[in-house]
Amino acid sequence: MRYLSTLLLFISLQAMAGTPTCHDHSGGAYCSYSGTVKQIYVNASNFILIYFENSIDVSTPAAYGLSVTNGGAAALKITDENKEFARMLYSTALAAKASGATIGMQMKVAI
Repeated sequence: MRYLSTLLLFISLQAMAGTPTCHDHSGGAYCSYSGTVKQIYVNASNFILIYFENSIDVSTPAAYGLSVTNGGAAALKITDENKEFARMLYSTALAAKASGATIGMQMKVAI
């Protein structure tokens, strides 16, 4: 499945239910999410999956030229090149889930 790949994550203490939205940018289209982490885990294929409160309809990213088949989560493939970033992303998102904090992420389709 093609998920939105996580590019940037930040945490906020303000509460709001979130559904990803997509945007045009000179560097290429991207989607963003602001809300709580519904679920987070690393799967058997070595992807970090961060599930949103509300899924985005896959036709929304498609309107921006992004091909997504699952609008319910962002994914990051853990590789040797991004291992340290993946650890920081996972621990930050896990802490946000545990505390109920709101996160913000920007994502592009990369997988």
